[in-house]
Amino acid sequence: MSTRFSLAAALLAWALAFPALAQDNPLGAAPACGPVQDHPDGRSPQAVVQALYEIVSGAAGAKKDWERMYKLFAPGALVTATTHGTAGFLAAPQTPRQFADLNERLLGHRGFYEREIAHEVQDWGHLAHVYSSYETRDRPDGPVRVRGVNSFQLLHDGTRWCVLSLTWDAETAAHPIPVRLDRTGR
Repeated sequence: MSTRFSLAAALLAWALAFPALAQDNPLGAAPACGPVQDHPDGRSPQAVVQALYEIVSGAAGAKKDWERMYKLFAPGALVTATTHGTAGFLAAPQTPRQFADLNERLLGHRGFYEREIAHEVQDWGHLAHVYSSYETRDRPDGPVRVRGVNSFQLLHDGTRWCVLSLTWDAETAAHPIPVRLDRTGR
Protein backbone atom coordinates (compact mmCIF):
# COMPACT_ATOMS: atom_id res chain seq x y z
CA MET A 1 0.00 0.00 0.00
CA SER A 2 1.50 3.35 -0.98
CA THR A 3 1.90 6.22 1.47
CA ARG A 4 -0.32 8.42 -0.69
CA PHE A 5 -3.13 5.84 -0.66
CA SER A 6 -2.75 5.34 3.09
CA LEU A 7 -3.05 9.08 3.70
CA ALA A 8 -6.06 9.38 1.41
CA ALA A 9 -7.76 6.45 3.11
CA ALA A 10 -7.07 7.94 6.53
CA LEU A 11 -8.51 11.33 5.48
CA LEU A 12 -11.60 9.68 4.02
CA ALA A 13 -12.10 7.67 7.22
CA TRP A 14 -11.69 10.87 9.27
CA ALA A 15 -14.21 12.75 7.11
CA LEU A 16 -16.75 9.92 7.41
CA ALA A 17 -16.27 9.70 11.18
CA PHE A 18 -16.50 13.47 11.73
CA PRO A 19 -18.68 14.87 8.90
CA ALA A 20 -19.40 18.20 10.64
CA LEU A 21 -15.67 18.88 11.10
CA ALA A 22 -14.88 17.84 7.52
CA GLN A 23 -17.31 20.46 6.20
CA ASP A 24 -15.39 23.17 8.07
CA ASN A 25 -12.03 21.99 6.75
CA PRO A 26 -10.92 24.26 3.88
CA LEU A 27 -8.39 21.74 2.54
CA GLY A 28 -9.48 20.47 -0.81
CA ALA A 29 -12.34 22.96 -1.07
CA ALA A 30 -10.51 25.08 -3.67
CA PRO A 31 -7.10 25.25 -5.34
CA ALA A 32 -4.45 26.55 -2.94
CA CYS A 33 -3.96 29.69 -5.03
CA GLY A 34 -7.67 30.45 -5.25
CA PRO A 35 -10.14 30.34 -8.12
CA VAL A 36 -8.06 32.31 -10.68
CA GLN A 37 -6.25 29.55 -12.54
CA ASP A 38 -5.11 31.12 -15.83
CA HIS A 39 -3.15 34.08 -14.47
CA PRO A 40 0.03 34.57 -16.57
CA ASP A 41 1.95 36.12 -13.66
CA GLY A 42 1.83 32.76 -11.85
CA ARG A 43 3.95 30.79 -14.32
CA SER A 44 7.05 30.79 -12.03
CA PRO A 45 8.17 32.11 -8.64
CA GLN A 46 10.29 34.73 -10.43
CA ALA A 47 7.32 35.86 -12.55
CA VAL A 48 5.20 36.38 -9.40
CA VAL A 49 7.96 38.43 -7.75
CA GLN A 50 8.57 40.52 -10.88
CA ALA A 51 4.83 41.24 -11.22
CA LEU A 52 4.71 42.51 -7.62
CA TYR A 53 7.63 44.89 -8.27
CA GLU A 54 5.80 46.20 -11.36
CA ILE A 55 2.54 46.68 -9.45
CA VAL A 56 3.93 48.63 -6.48
CA SER A 57 6.12 50.89 -8.66
CA GLY A 58 4.91 54.07 -10.31
CA ALA A 59 4.84 57.84 -10.52
CA ALA A 60 3.22 60.07 -7.92
CA GLY A 61 -0.56 59.76 -8.20
CA ALA A 62 -0.36 56.85 -10.67
CA LYS A 63 -3.16 54.29 -10.35
CA LYS A 64 -1.74 50.92 -9.37
CA ASP A 65 -3.28 47.66 -10.51
CA TRP A 66 -4.24 46.29 -7.10
CA GLU A 67 -6.68 43.79 -8.64
CA ARG A 68 -3.74 42.22 -10.49
CA MET A 69 -1.86 42.06 -7.18
CA TYR A 70 -4.74 40.43 -5.29
CA LYS A 71 -4.79 37.60 -7.84
CA LEU A 72 -1.15 36.83 -7.02
CA PHE A 73 -1.96 35.97 -3.39
CA ALA A 74 -3.39 32.76 -1.94
CA PRO A 75 -6.60 33.06 0.10
CA GLY A 76 -5.61 34.04 3.64
CA ALA A 77 -2.17 35.30 2.58
CA LEU A 78 -0.28 37.82 4.70
CA VAL A 79 1.90 40.80 3.86
CA THR A 80 3.98 41.83 6.84
CA ALA A 81 5.09 45.44 6.58
CA THR A 82 8.18 46.20 8.66
CA THR A 83 10.20 49.22 9.70
CA HIS A 84 13.14 50.12 11.87
CA GLY A 85 11.83 52.62 14.43
CA THR A 86 12.89 54.17 17.70
CA ALA A 87 11.03 51.36 19.49
CA GLY A 88 13.01 48.72 17.57
CA PHE A 89 12.11 46.55 14.62
CA LEU A 90 8.36 46.80 14.07
CA ALA A 91 6.14 44.42 12.08
CA ALA A 92 2.49 44.68 11.06
CA PRO A 93 0.98 41.56 9.43
CA GLN A 94 -1.96 42.44 7.18
CA THR A 95 -4.04 41.23 4.28
CA PRO A 96 -3.04 42.15 0.72
CA ARG A 97 -5.95 44.65 0.66
CA GLN A 98 -4.72 46.32 3.86
CA PHE A 99 -1.23 46.44 2.33
CA ALA A 100 -2.61 48.15 -0.80
CA ASP A 101 -4.38 50.74 1.40
CA LEU A 102 -1.16 51.33 3.37
CA ASN A 103 0.82 51.67 0.15
CA GLU A 104 -1.64 54.26 -1.19
CA ARG A 105 -1.51 56.27 2.07
CA LEU A 106 2.29 56.23 2.39
CA LEU A 107 3.45 56.25 -1.22
CA GLY A 108 0.54 57.33 -3.43
CA HIS A 109 1.51 61.01 -3.24
CA ARG A 110 5.11 60.48 -4.37
CA GLY A 111 6.94 58.43 -6.91
CA PHE A 112 8.01 54.99 -5.76
CA TYR A 113 10.04 52.60 -7.88
CA GLU A 114 11.21 49.29 -6.50
CA ARG A 115 13.46 47.00 -8.50
CA GLU A 116 15.10 43.69 -7.86
CA ILE A 117 18.87 43.58 -7.40
CA ALA A 118 19.18 39.79 -7.16
CA HIS A 119 17.19 36.77 -6.04
CA GLU A 120 17.66 33.33 -4.63
CA VAL A 121 14.97 30.67 -5.13
CA GLN A 122 14.67 27.45 -3.18
CA ASP A 123 11.85 25.19 -4.26
CA TRP A 124 10.59 21.74 -3.52
CA GLY A 125 7.32 20.18 -4.62
CA HIS A 126 4.55 22.74 -4.26
CA LEU A 127 6.66 25.14 -2.17
CA ALA A 128 9.14 27.87 -3.01
CA HIS A 129 10.96 30.45 -0.97
CA VAL A 130 12.38 33.50 -2.72
CA TYR A 131 14.80 35.97 -1.20
CA SER A 132 14.71 39.02 -3.46
CA SER A 133 16.99 41.94 -2.69
CA TYR A 134 15.64 45.31 -3.76
CA GLU A 135 16.33 48.99 -4.02
CA THR A 136 13.79 51.81 -4.08
CA ARG A 137 13.87 55.22 -5.74
CA ASP A 138 11.51 58.18 -6.08
CA ARG A 139 12.18 58.26 -9.85
CA PRO A 140 13.37 55.44 -12.10
CA ASP A 141 16.70 57.26 -12.59
CA GLY A 142 16.87 58.83 -9.11
CA PRO A 143 19.20 58.02 -6.24
CA VAL A 144 18.57 54.87 -4.21
CA ARG A 145 16.52 55.62 -1.08
CA VAL A 146 16.29 52.20 0.55
CA ARG A 147 17.75 48.76 -0.03
CA GLY A 148 16.71 45.52 1.60
CA VAL A 149 15.50 41.96 1.15
CA ASN A 150 11.97 40.73 0.46
CA SER A 151 11.13 37.23 1.66
CA PHE A 152 8.38 35.44 -0.29
CA GLN A 153 6.81 32.12 0.61
CA LEU A 154 5.01 30.74 -2.44
CA LEU A 155 2.72 27.81 -3.24
CA HIS A 156 2.04 25.97 -6.48
CA ASP A 157 -1.44 24.48 -6.64
CA GLY A 158 -0.77 22.35 -9.72
CA THR A 159 -1.62 25.16 -12.12
CA ARG A 160 0.14 28.31 -10.96
CA TRP A 161 2.34 29.92 -8.31
CA CYS A 162 0.97 32.36 -5.74
CA VAL A 163 2.18 34.18 -2.62
CA LEU A 164 1.31 32.78 0.79
CA SER A 165 3.36 35.35 2.69
CA LEU A 166 5.59 38.33 2.03
CA THR A 167 7.73 40.31 4.43
CA TRP A 168 10.88 42.38 4.16
CA ASP A 169 13.69 43.97 6.06
CA ALA A 170 15.52 47.13 5.04
CA GLU A 171 19.28 47.19 4.95
CA THR A 172 21.06 48.94 7.82
CA ALA A 173 24.70 49.38 8.76
CA ALA A 174 24.21 46.58 11.31
CA HIS A 175 22.93 44.14 8.69
CA PRO A 176 23.90 44.86 5.09
CA ILE A 177 22.47 42.85 2.22
CA PRO A 178 24.47 39.59 1.99
CA VAL A 179 26.96 39.39 -0.85
CA ARG A 180 25.02 36.57 -2.56
CA LEU A 181 22.04 38.94 -2.89
CA ASP A 182 23.95 42.12 -3.73
CA ARG A 183 24.81 42.32 -7.41
CA THR A 184 25.35 46.08 -7.31
CA GLY A 185 28.97 45.80 -6.21
CA ARG A 186 28.52 47.95 -3.11
